[in-house]
Amino acid sequence: MLAPNLQSFASGAGAATEIFATIDRVPVIDSSSTEGIKLDKVQGTIELKDLDFIYPARPSVQVLYGFNGIFPHGKMTALVGGSGSGKSTIIGLIERF
Repeated sequence: MLAPNLQSFASGAGAATEIFATIDRVPVIDSSSTEGIKLDKVQGTIELKDLDFIYPARPSVQVLYGFNGIFPHGKMTALVGGSGSGKSTIIGLIERF
């Protein structure tokens, strides 16, 4: 009667190891770094041209194919599309810019 419970504990310990490895991971980009140019104020248009994107974990699935987009200063722009069409990816890439 103990075997099924031990299996659950082993699965939980394995999952916890992966979670702690993710928490302890040091990202390549240091978001708290003070190096580089830091602008006081940014006003401008963001333009993406011929953007292709593939997730490294899923190289057989291309998320974006030649995406073009203009995000004008002072305007609100909506990204609309089905699940998995790259909306969050575009925002993530702009945020890292």
